[in-house]
Amino acid sequence: MSASNRLFELKDVACRRGGRVLFRNLSFGVGEGEVVHLAGPNGSGKTSLLRIMAGALPCEGQVLWGNDNFLEKGVDEHARRFAFLPSDDRNLKVLETVSENLSFWAGLWQVADAAARIAAALEALGMTALKDTALRYLSAGQKRRVSLARVLVKESKLWLLDEPFNGLDDASAGLFKAALDAHLSAGGMAAIASHHAIEPSQKGSLRRVTLGEA
Repeated sequence: MSASNRLFELKDVACRRGGRVLFRNLSFGVGEGEVVHLAGPNGSGKTSLLRIMAGALPCEGQVLWGNDNFLEKGVDEHARRFAFLPSDDRNLKVLETVSENLSFWAGLWQVADAAARIAAALEALGMTALKDTALRYLSAGQKRRVSLARVLVKESKLWLLDEPFNGLDDASAGLFKAALDAHLSAGGMAAIASHHAIEPSQKGSLRRVTLGEA
């Protein structure tokens, strides 16, 4: 896919945090059915780049959806386009059940047919049997799968995922990869910051952007 056909693009983006330049002159795009693997050592700016892509962190350069530089016009419309996964599970309510957590976010996002989407997300990530279990009784890996289910519930074209494999065993990682493949096959897009290898099944759908290179 040519860069001109990519729906979401960064052009000559630079990021400074705490007086330090994390990266500069960064340009890449992502189109339907594509996943971009953001790689690099700790502190190279992977999380900051995801936040820039979400419109949550100021930067130099342009961040475009189509031809729209939404950073200049406000990010309200963009908020509906993406689902964001932080590197931890801070967005979960530990005293509520799995289903209650997902229902809260589905209501906040005004997700259509929320019950069906929640059921499908739980099934995709092997969490159906735990849907009525309070978060405080779950393992770290199970909580991570609830956070991933939260991404599936939101009807978003673009997934912005920070270390999605944290806490996952091999079987759970396989479930996540299958969910990612389904998202890409449906025309979705993803940017994933991870120290793990990303291997979606769609041939030619993977691109790699490495930060912190000399």
